[in-house]
Amino acid sequence: MAWDIHGLFQRHSRGISRALRRRGLDAETAADLTQDTFVRTLAAGPDNDAADHLKQAYLYRVARNLWVNHTKREALLVSVPWDDPQAVTAQACAPDTETIVANREHLHLVTALLETLPERQRRAFLLHRIHNLPMARIAEELGISTTRTWELIRETYRLIVLRTGGL
Repeated sequence: MAWDIHGLFQRHSRGISRALRRRGLDAETAADLTQDTFVRTLAAGPDNDAADHLKQAYLYRVARNLWVNHTKREALLVSVPWDDPQAVTAQACAPDTETIVANREHLHLVTALLETLPERQRRAFLLHRIHNLPMARIAEELGISTTRTWELIRETYRLIVLRTGGL
């Protein structure tokens, strides 16, 4: 029999949220992790008829694991004030709207070009450019020589440069 998630949520969600707040989370983050706890339990929770105290322990363990993951992710983030010289430099390097639009247009041109290529040539290019596979592996997968693989990829690059105007 499956767990009654609705009933478990009503009985334990406030307690889980409080436990997460005691671990130093703000109310909003604790609420998010509490909901994530029940979503994870709903998605992957055991289907057995465990005793109620075991279900509660399981929920608190899931919440604790989510808190650990959240804390690890937060430790990786670096916060820089807006007026810091590094932040100002980063903002100045951000592309303007015209650059973004031009880049999207180039992407559409390349996508259209790739759709017109023969299957083997398109596949060789995508394996090289998108999947970063070495030439020998691409050649093996396509059943052609390494030299022929490089010719296909080089020709695709040439066509892209011609189609996009060299940008």
